[in-house]
Amino acid sequence: MNHNQTYRLSTFWIAVGITVLAVLLLAAGADAASDQSGNRVWDESKNLSTNYTWNAYSFSGFYYNLDDNLSTEELSINNINPAARAIAEGDMTYKTSPIEVDFVYSPFGSYQVIGFMADKYFAGYTGNSTISKNKEMSTIAGGQLQRVLFDDEDRRVVTVGGTLTLQDGYVLKMREIDIGAGPGQIFIVLLKNGAEVDSSVVAGGGTYIYTKRVGSVSDLPIIAVHFESVFRGTEVNAAFVRGVFQISDSYTKVSSGDRYGIMEITGAGADQITMNNRNSIDLSGGSSIDLMGNLKLIVADNSSVLRFALSVERTGTFDVRGTIYPVTNEWTPLNFGLNIGSTSIGLFYDMDKDIGTEKLTVNPSGASIPEGALVYSTSPQEISFDFSDFGSYQVIGFMADKYFAGYTANTMPPNPTTRVAEKSALAQGQLHKVLIDDETQRTISVGGTLTLKEGYVLKATDIDLRARTMLLTLLKDGNEVDTTPLSAGQTYVYTKRVGAVSDLPIIIARFDNVFSGTEVQAAFIKGVFQISESITSVKSGDRYGQMRISSVSAAGIEMDNPNSVGISPASTVDLMGNIKFRVADSGDVRFYPVVTVVPEMLANQLIIDAPTRATAGDAITIKVTAGGAAIEGASVAVDSGIGQTDITGTLSYTLPKTLNGTYNITATKLGYQRATRTIDVAGFIENRLSIDAPAKADQFGTITIKVTFNGAPVSGAGVAYDNVSIGQTDSSGSLNYTLETGGTHTISASKSGYVTAARDIEVRLPFSEFRALDINITPPVVSTGETTVIRSNITNAGTKRDTLPVVLIVNSTEIDNRSVTLAPGEVKEVNFTYKATLPEGNYSVAILGQSALLEVVKKRPQRE
Repeated sequence: MNHNQTYRLSTFWIAVGITVLAVLLLAAGADAASDQSGNRVWDESKNLSTNYTWNAYSFSGFYYNLDDNLSTEELSINNINPAARAIAEGDMTYKTSPIEVDFVYSPFGSYQVIGFMADKYFAGYTGNSTISKNKEMSTIAGGQLQRVLFDDEDRRVVTVGGTLTLQDGYVLKMREIDIGAGPGQIFIVLLKNGAEVDSSVVAGGGTYIYTKRVGSVSDLPIIAVHFESVFRGTEVNAAFVRGVFQISDSYTKVSSGDRYGIMEITGAGADQITMNNRNSIDLSGGSSIDLMGNLKLIVADNSSVLRFALSVERTGTFDVRGTIYPVTNEWTPLNFGLNIGSTSIGLFYDMDKDIGTEKLTVNPSGASIPEGALVYSTSPQEISFDFSDFGSYQVIGFMADKYFAGYTANTMPPNPTTRVAEKSALAQGQLHKVLIDDETQRTISVGGTLTLKEGYVLKATDIDLRARTMLLTLLKDGNEVDTTPLSAGQTYVYTKRVGAVSDLPIIIARFDNVFSGTEVQAAFIKGVFQISESITSVKSGDRYGQMRISSVSAAGIEMDNPNSVGISPASTVDLMGNIKFRVADSGDVRFYPVVTVVPEMLANQLIIDAPTRATAGDAITIKVTAGGAAIEGASVAVDSGIGQTDITGTLSYTLPKTLNGTYNITATKLGYQRATRTIDVAGFIENRLSIDAPAKADQFGTITIKVTFNGAPVSGAGVAYDNVSIGQTDSSGSLNYTLETGGTHTISASKSGYVTAARDIEVRLPFSEFRALDINITPPVVSTGETTVIRSNITNAGTKRDTLPVVLIVNSTEIDNRSVTLAPGEVKEVNFTYKATLPEGNYSVAILGQSALLEVVKKRPQRE
C-alpha cells in the first residue's frame, strides 16, 4: 500500500471514529463527555479517569479542520496521582499524524497537513496534488515541517507593472502581457526581499509554480499561483489570479531524539510523530509548566484539589472554540473555553476555585435553529476576594465574560470606613466588570499615588506617624472626589450610586501599616478591589445579537432566540457578545461556538519569559510582558519577593544558593492579571560556572553566551552546543553563536578548575504573520471621482518583528500598499486614501482578509 492510500484510509477511519463518537456522546448525555475526552480540565473531584486524553474536541489549541471534520493531535497522561502531584517520566505522550486535506482552490487537488505542538504545518504533497504534478513528496518523511502561508481561492486582478504580494518576502511582478492567439501569456518575475529569483512565461489558464531545495527535499514547490485568464483592453492590461498556495522556505526539524521543551521526539516518520516527557513534571498548586512550543499545562492554585488543563501562549488574533456539534449540543466552561494565565476566554471559568455556570444548548433543524431552540443560562456564584480578609462576593459569567453580580453577607472587609451591605446588582438588572482584584502588598510614600482603573487614583496626601494614620485622597480624572483619614488596619470603601443601585462600593482598599525610615515615610496597602461604574444591562427583553433575555432575577439569567437562526454552510453567525457559531462548508450540519481573541482581550494578562531550568547561584533574566508590550514596575517573586521590572520589562536576578527544587516565578501589577511560571532549580555546587544566555531565541538568530563565576566574567571557557564545541569565551567572558536548528538544545561551559555548567535554550522557527483586526471606510458611500479613507488595525500574530507590505485591494485589484513594521503582538492603524474611479455599484474593499463594501453612486450635481 502506498503512502497516499495509507493516508486516505486513515482519514476514512478518523471520520468513522468521529461519527461513532458523536452518536455515543449524544446517546449517553453530557456527563459521558468527561469519559470521552470532552472536558478540557482534569479535576480529581469529578471522578475522571486517571488515564486521560485531550484531543481537538476537548482542547481548542489542537489543529482541527472543520470543513473536512479532521484532526491529528492528541496528548495523554497515564497514572495521574493526585496525592503525588506529579507526572512520572514517560507518562505524558503526545501523538500526531498527517492527514490529507483539499486545497482551498480545488483544482490544485489535496495535500498533507499535520498539527504539531498546537500549530498547523505542511507535511507533504500526495498523488492528488496537481502542484507537484501528482508526485508524492513527503516533507515529514524527510524530518521537516513547514508553515502554510497561503491557501486561498480569492480572485485578484494584477495589472501590468503591478505586483502580487506573497509572504516570506516574496513578491510576484507582472512585467508584460502578450495577447496573441489562444489564451494570452504573462511574463512574470518573482522577487525575494527585492532581488529577482525567478522569471517565467505563463499562459492564461496556467499555473506558475516555483520550486527550490528546502532542507533535505529537492525541487519542493513552495509557491503556486493560478492565472485564470488574461485581459488586454484599450486602457488596461491585466491578469486574473484565482488560486494561491505558499509554504514557508524555512522548516521545523522533527527527528527522533529532538527535544522541544520538556518533551522529546521518540518516533518520527511519514505516518506519525510521537513524543514523551523526558523528566517528571511537578504539579504544585499555581504552577504553569512549559510543555513544548506554545503548549502549556496550568495547575489550579488550590491545595485541596488537583485540577489542571492544557493551555497555549499566543499573540495576535486567534480562535478559542468549543466542542463540535454533533459531538455535543451543550456547551459549558468545561468544553468551551481556555484559561490563559489568569484570564478566562470562552465561557467564564475560574480554574483555581472551580467557578463558572454558563451553559448554551442548541437543537438545530437542518440548516437552521428554530425559534426558542437556542437556550442560554447563567447564575451567580460566591467567590472569595483574592485578598481573603475581604471575604467573598458574587461573580457571574455572562456572554463569555466575567462580571460582578453583587455583595453578600460574607463580604466583610476588616474595619471598613463604610459598611459594605448585602447588595445584588443582578437583581437590579445590571452587571459590572471586575477591574481589580488584588492581594499584593504595595507601598505609597507621602505624595505618592496608586493608579486604579477608569481614571481613579489613590493619593497618600499625608502620614501621621504618631497616630499611625494616613490622609487618603481619591481622584477621578485628576479631580478630588473623596478624602478620608485611615488608621492602620482600616479598609477604605468608596461608594456611589451606579444605575439603579445606590451606595454601591466600587473601590475597596485596605491600609495595612505605616513605615518610617530615615529618608522615607510610607504606607502599606494590601488588598485592592474595584468594579466598573459602567453597567451592562440585563433586563427581561434586552437583546444581544441573536439572543433575548427571557428572564432575570437574583438567581440568574436565561436567554433564548426569538427568531430562527440560519446556519448555512461556510457561514459565521454572530450569536451574542463575542460568541459566534462557525459552520462547516459541508453537506453535513457541523459547527462549533467560537470566540475570536483579539490583542485587547489579553492586554492585561501578564506573561513571564524566564528559564525553565537553572542552578542555585545562576544569574537569570526574567522578562514580563502583556499584549506583547514590556511591562515596567511589575513585582516579581521567586518563592518570595525579589524586585520590580525596569523600563524594558526585565529583571536580572541571582538565584540564592539555598534554593533546590521546583519554584513558581510570579509577576503581579495592579490592574493586570497575575502570571506564573515554573522553574526547576538544581542545588548549588561550589566552583561551578554560570551561563547567561536567553531562555528562548529565534532560529537563524545570533545570541551572546556569557560565562561567569561569582558574577565575574570567565575568559577562555570552552562552550559547547549539544556537546559539540562552538568556541571559547573572549576577555569579557562572551561568545556569539548563530542558532541553526529549532527545538530545545543544551549550552554547556567548562574550564579547568571549575565545575561545568549547562543550560537549555528553546529555539523557535521565527515567523511573522500580519492580520487585519478590522476595516473601516469613511465615508462608505462616494460618487465617482470622490475620495474615501480606509482604516484598519494591523497586528503581528507571529513570533518575530518584521516589516511587510499591507495591501489595499478594491474590486479584487491591488490598489495601494503600506510598508509596516510590527513586533509580535503589536497593533498599528494603517490608513489609505482612495479616489473612486469605478462606475456605480457595490465593491469589495479588503485588507489582509478583512473586507467591507464601498458603494459608488452617481456623481452628485454641484450646487450653484
